Amino acid sequence: MKNKISIGIISIIFVLFIVLSVSTINAESSSGNDTMLSTSKDGIVINYPSDWGYSKASSNTSIMAFSKLDSIDSSGIGQVNINIEKKSLGGSDFKTFVDKMYKSLQKDKSFKLISSGDVMVQDIQGLEYVYTSSELGGQRQHKAVWFEKNNQAYVLLYSAPADQFESNLYIFEYILENMEIT
Repeated sequence: MKNKISIGIISIIFVLFIVLSVSTINAESSSGNDTMLSTSKDGIVINYPSDWGYSKASSNTSIMAFSKLDSIDSSGIGQVNINIEKKSLGGSDFKTFVDKMYKSLQKDKSFKLISSGDVMVQDIQGLEYVYTSSELGGQRQHKAVWFEKNNQAYVLLYSAPADQFESNLYIFEYILENMEIT
């Protein structure tokens, strides 16, 4: 009887060991295949995966624009993209400045605010907005994270077609969590 229990316990431990080993190998290979690249500008250091790259920005206040490489169109603008913008507060306080931006966007009938609230960016209090809009008949979803540094408003804006938003959101979250603000 003791031998059957011992063999049963050893079998269970062996199966658990194999399952855990395979899970660890899969996790390492899925995260290990991406080569991470890094760039910096205007006090922001960004790390991003090698299947993303520089693209043209659609905003004049962009300091950096990154897109999923396979989403960049013939004009050089990525359909799945992250723009980092820097704007002068122009004497306004940070929250008033950002609120004014979104009140202006609400005039566009295609703009729909999904959520907004406070967020921490590194150790800086920031604001987060998630919304949808329509561009040339296509529905897009956006996530914007704002923070202030040296009387400048910075925003990391992730934008993608609505059907691709969730599947690429983890890249935006990775960049946000791993960026350095100097």
